[in-house]
Amino acid sequence: MANDKKPRVESDASYRVYIWYCKFVDLIWKPQRRLENFSLKEGMAVVDYGCGPGRYTLPIAKLVGPKGKVFAVDIQPLAISTVRKKAARESLTNIEAILVDSYNTGIQSSSIDLVLFVDTLHLIGDCDALFREIHRILKQDGVLFMDPGHVEMSRAREIVEGTGLFTIVECRGDDMLVAPQAHQRGEDSGNTNFVDGAEP
Repeated sequence: MANDKKPRVESDASYRVYIWYCKFVDLIWKPQRRLENFSLKEGMAVVDYGCGPGRYTLPIAKLVGPKGKVFAVDIQPLAISTVRKKAARESLTNIEAILVDSYNTGIQSSSIDLVLFVDTLHLIGDCDALFREIHRILKQDGVLFMDPGHVEMSRAREIVEGTGLFTIVECRGDDMLVAPQAHQRGEDSGNTNFVDGAEP
């Protein structure tokens, strides 16, 4: 790419392999299990950043209900078309799939309760731009739920804390719960918390 700070787009061929891999893995380990790690409520606005083929997007859409909204954001056109087809097939009208070519989502500022960011950090060329955007769209009591995936947890913590925009609330296994620093209120928002005993 001309600008190596932009998110990296996989080729269509490798992305199709990834979709088949996800289907296989999901037969054994259902993504819905991870959703038990935080409290999703009806009416919440959620961003699945780096949504891929919608492994989390669709179950989240069902949990937040018709009064809620899920923004499925990805740089890969096949990911967006896959999510749109799946949403239409399941008659889920509360999903908006957004194809991006940078870190800007176009989502309204301070409008999001939860940003889900799973196994995508290794594809990010400009972490500052990414986390500025996530910080911009989160509500005052919103949270970021991260799984660094291919990035070591210690390195992921360093990246998040280095932005100066977020505070790491808790790490458990491969999961990290992060709150926007500038918005912290010194009290538990009650919106999204790790649940004792829930496994990733």
